[in-house]
Amino acid sequence: MSKHQDSPPPAEPTLGRPRSADATEAVRAAALTLACDGGIGHATLGRISEHSGVAKTTIYRRWPNAAAIVMDAFLEDITPLIRYRRKPDVRATFTTVLKELAHALRGPRGDLLRHLLGAAQSDTDLQKAFLELWIGPRRAQAKEVIAEAKARGELREDLDEEVFIDTLFGAVYYRLLIPYAQVTDRYVEALVDQVLAGATARDRQTASERASNGEEK
Repeated sequence: MSKHQDSPPPAEPTLGRPRSADATEAVRAAALTLACDGGIGHATLGRISEHSGVAKTTIYRRWPNAAAIVMDAFLEDITPLIRYRRKPDVRATFTTVLKELAHALRGPRGDLLRHLLGAAQSDTDLQKAFLELWIGPRRAQAKEVIAEAKARGELREDLDEEVFIDTLFGAVYYRLLIPYAQVTDRYVEALVDQVLAGATARDRQTASERASNGEEK
């Protein structure tokens, strides 16, 4: 028997997964390009299928509608740019997080986010995707930073983390969604300083304490 015959036959290539992964990336890329070029309404399922070369039936197996595809593509594009990276203290961490968020959402990404949020008001699937894939994970990361800062004594133990997160990020999203002014680095620094001034003032009474002492009318 020849040496060639003794060798086991080469394994059959596993083509299913690469094809699926390639199709997913093609659909995301097409959806993102169409939405950035003409708005979320331009990224119809038909156009996405045509531009990606992926059949509608295949697309429907993963996404319920075109808006969900755009949302998925948007998150895939922006997430690597806005990861929480720990800095020496809570001030530096949140300043960096907010600056990177503002930078990532300048230009077409910010426009697309506004379109997606508008569409989510009447699309429950898209609204759910925002909560589960965008808002939820990022709030969880922020809470981890806050817990670590409390443990180090940088933030008050009685700090309401929900209000703290809303105050910091709400201000940034307000300017992004109603673009009357840019979210500059200077603005972010001033915002973080002002919010932390209240969050770290140990001798400051809480609203409930002032009310119980009869100081609020």
